[in-house]
Amino acid sequence: MHTLTDENLRSIRAGLIAREAELRDRMRRVQDDLRREVTPLPRDAPDAAIVLENDEILHAVDETARGEIKQIERALERLEAGTYGLCEECGSRIEAERLRAVPYAVHCSRCVTDT
Repeated sequence: MHTLTDENLRSIRAGLIAREAELRDRMRRVQDDLRREVTPLPRDAPDAAIVLENDEILHAVDETARGEIKQIERALERLEAGTYGLCEECGSRIEAERLRAVPYAVHCSRCVTDT
């Protein structure tokens, strides 16, 4: 079974922090767009309607980023507590491959499949 070394944990932490910064920047840009700070709403009604429809997509992007940030924050808390990489359901180690793919995973593959 793969054990997380201090070096692995430092690398994971750095990756999570970098991803969080990237998401926060994305959220900032989305909020700027929604406030029309970069490009004002067009005066032409059909063009304005298209822009407003696009706002729905921006809201979804913002919501998704916020959700991922919450997951990252939980992963960072688990790193600090020494419980990172342990399944919250069964207590087993989460597979290294799964953590590489989803560094904020809270369940092992078996528990994800069972739920």
